[in-house]
Amino acid sequence: MPQTNIWNIVQALSAFKSQRRRDANHEHALRELRRFPPHLLADCQRELELTVPERRACDGTR
Repeated sequence: MPQTNIWNIVQALSAFKSQRRRDANHEHALRELRRFPPHLLADCQRELELTVPERRACDGTR
């Protein structure tokens, strides 16, 4: 039983870390895109809207 609890904690921490990494990568990509001129960003605006991850209710605001 204790091994199962430890494994569940490890999995939860791993999932949390992965989510944080994805969020950081997404934020970095958005910062890089802001460097482009607006007329170029307009060409890929539709793709950006499709790839923005939806926030879960438990994530809250940052």
